[in-house]
Amino acid sequence: MAVINTSETELRTPAIDRNSVLNLFLLTASAVVGIGFHPLGFLIWPVVIMVDDILMMITMRSIFDSETSIKRGYQFGHSFLEKTSGFGRDLGFNLYDGDLKKENIQAQKDKWGFVYKSLALKPGDRVIDIGCGYGDWLNYLKDKGHDVVGVNITPEQAEYAQKVYGLDVVCSNWKDISPNKELREKLYGKFDAVTFMDTIEHYVAATDKHTRAASKIYTSMFQMASELIRSNSNNGRIFLSCLHFNKRKSMRKQGFKLWLSILLLIRYHSGSYPSGNDGLTQYAEAYFDELNRWDRTEDYRLTGVLDRDHFQAPKVRWNLKKILRVIYLFFLDPHHIHKWIDIKLDAWFNLYGDDAYSLDYNIEERYQKSFVVLWWILLKNKQIHSKS
Repeated sequence: MAVINTSETELRTPAIDRNSVLNLFLLTASAVVGIGFHPLGFLIWPVVIMVDDILMMITMRSIFDSETSIKRGYQFGHSFLEKTSGFGRDLGFNLYDGDLKKENIQAQKDKWGFVYKSLALKPGDRVIDIGCGYGDWLNYLKDKGHDVVGVNITPEQAEYAQKVYGLDVVCSNWKDISPNKELREKLYGKFDAVTFMDTIEHYVAATDKHTRAASKIYTSMFQMASELIRSNSNNGRIFLSCLHFNKRKSMRKQGFKLWLSILLLIRYHSGSYPSGNDGLTQYAEAYFDELNRWDRTEDYRLTGVLDRDHFQAPKVRWNLKKILRVIYLFFLDPHHIHKWIDIKLDAWFNLYGDDAYSLDYNIEERYQKSFVVLWWILLKNKQIHSKS
């Protein structure tokens, strides 16, 4: 099957979930009170949403479920973005390494090539990608002759990867693998390398960021990764790509615009970033040794600068299907409007600090300016590492 535009495929996410039920209840209550009693009743829905937003930013509490929000965020991108797979553009970023004249397809190939070389894969090595998106990375590995498996929480993306690229993708939250006997039997002890490409940011909800739940989730992530590795493998490498909050750049005294951007990003994508350079890897110490890391913040930033149709602030090409999806998703997603505001304001770029749209590729300078750092981190299983 030829590569097709992802936005032209169907929506598969079930309509009924905690967030959609709450949203429909609030919309119905607003209509009933507004029509039957007083026009001010129409304000019930927006007021509750706004109060919940304020409580989110002050207390890190929300009445809405974060895991569902992740699905809705990807569903939004699937519905309205163009060519997010197979055209040199995916839901992560491309690798320029200072050469800003690269075409998208070449920059993406260079990204995959760098990761492939870092993993030091040998013929016959099997790879699993957690949060595999539409499957671009796994398809690259498949073309290299490797047996691959993906795990993805989003039904639309999983179906695309299965039908278009012919990939074996488990449509599941990775957190459900360990409790599921069937998935454990299918996946545990079957792979030589594990990758987490630009999805870890979604694993811990903003409401859990400063709680024991965060450390438990990150620890279980690395524990699962170690369980996925074959006991007789000579590789045992883990490659992860994850945005981290930059502790060198304080956010406490920043203005309303930055805090609004953070709220919009939470409502669009859900999740949170580990804080500091070891904010994630501290939880890997029992299972893995760190071999190397690379600051790829500039590549992430410049992907959005050079390609304005990248997911950060794309221009939507409207048709009847997309118009109908706006109406459909407005009723199902309490934060559907937040996503449009996020795109309009290009909220993501406020996290890169001053001169966010500069065409200069300067890793050291950006590290001083940016509120976030994108780390590529290469790890190796401790048991395998001790033998090598």
